[in-house]
Amino acid sequence: MTACELILQGISDGDTIGGPFAMASLVAQTLANDPYDFDALDQAYWDYYDSGSFDSGPTFEKVHEFMAKGMRRADAVKETHKVFKGSTAGCNPMHRFMVVAGMDDLPYNDLDKMARRDAGLTHYDSTAGLCSSVLVRLLRRFLSGEKLSDAAIAVFSELSSNEQKVFNIPMGNRGYGPEVLVSALDLAGQGKSGLPRSIEFAGPNNYCPPIVGVIIALEEI
Repeated sequence: MTACELILQGISDGDTIGGPFAMASLVAQTLANDPYDFDALDQAYWDYYDSGSFDSGPTFEKVHEFMAKGMRRADAVKETHKVFKGSTAGCNPMHRFMVVAGMDDLPYNDLDKMARRDAGLTHYDSTAGLCSSVLVRLLRRFLSGEKLSDAAIAVFSELSSNEQKVFNIPMGNRGYGPEVLVSALDLAGQGKSGLPRSIEFAGPNNYCPPIVGVIIALEEI
């Protein structure tokens, strides 16, 4: 298996509904030939919504509902943020974009900007992009042979002090990006038992388990 295929397998292992795997597969397919083609990704997200997307999260759905009414994407993203009273820091960008960590031809230094740009296609709150950026960089380091704990320390050291504070929170089973990432890293550190525990922890919601599934799958390389 390629690194991207392993990541997709890990997402599938933890995905109890189907949305994270479907969207990550879409990102992998869309960026396979040109990982910098965000116009293609923009169109792919619209096509996914238009064909009946599911389990993509309320923010993704609402943005595209506004676009279906003729609103430009940037305006739809802002309007969604307003409608949701500033709560657009969910985990969908992490779920869909972490597959990019397996694209070996992408320089590590490009991952941060790319993850934030992707998140901005749907999520106005920059925290969503921050979480996606941290995860994709962490997974790239993990793929390169670093221990999970060392990879996490290295990536968090690259953040500003204000960005680091975002992750100083306890575990939680909501869809808030920082909670999802903190929970996933803790549960993934428990070894193979971490995946069933994460599914039990998350309940019916598809939040941290897809990320836990990826980390456990990559540990077996």
